[in-house]
Amino acid sequence: MMKGPKKVEVEIEMNGEGPKGPMSGMAQGAEMEEEDMYGEMTPKGKFTPKGLQPLVKATNILLPLFGQTPDYPAMKEAVGEIPVDLFRVLTMFAAAVDDAISNEIIAPEMKLSFDGLRDDSGLMLLAGKLSKLALDREFKKFLKEPAPEAEAPTVDEERTPMPEMGEEEANNMMMSRMS
Repeated sequence: MMKGPKKVEVEIEMNGEGPKGPMSGMAQGAEMEEEDMYGEMTPKGKFTPKGLQPLVKATNILLPLFGQTPDYPAMKEAVGEIPVDLFRVLTMFAAAVDDAISNEIIAPEMKLSFDGLRDDSGLMLLAGKLSKLALDREFKKFLKEPAPEAEAPTVDEERTPMPEMGEEEANNMMMSRMS
C-alpha cells in the first residue's frame, strides 16, 4: 500500500561548506558585478510609455525566437534609463543580430545600436528593427540552426625536425636549465 511519492531533499556540499558557503558568495558577487556592468552601460535619457511600450511589445514578439517566454511586463511610467533586465535582453538580441550580419543573413543596416537611445524616437526606431527581425524568415532560420562549432586548431605537419643531439649535448642543456 503506497501513500504517494516521498519528498527527498538533497544538500550538496562543496569543500565541506554547505550551499551558503564561500562558493555561494562568489557566485552572488559575480552576479552583482555583472548587474553593475549592465547598469553602467544601460542607455539613459527621457523615456516615456509612448516609446517604451512599442519596445516592450517588439521584445515580447522576438523573445520566443530565443527560447524565452514573451512575458516582459508593460511599462506605464516614464523612466530615466532602460531597466537593466530589459537591456540584458536587448544586448542578447544585438549579439544575435551581429552574428547574423557577419554571416550575411541580414543587412548591416539592421545592426542594433544603443548609442542613440536618448528619447522615445530612438526607442521606436529600435522597436521597428526588432519587429522587422521577428518577421524575417532568414533571421528566424539562422536562430534555429545550431551555432557552428569552432574548428580545432590544426597542427602544422611541415615543421622542421629538431636536429638530433648527442648525449653529452643533452646533458649540458639540462644542466644549464637547472642552474
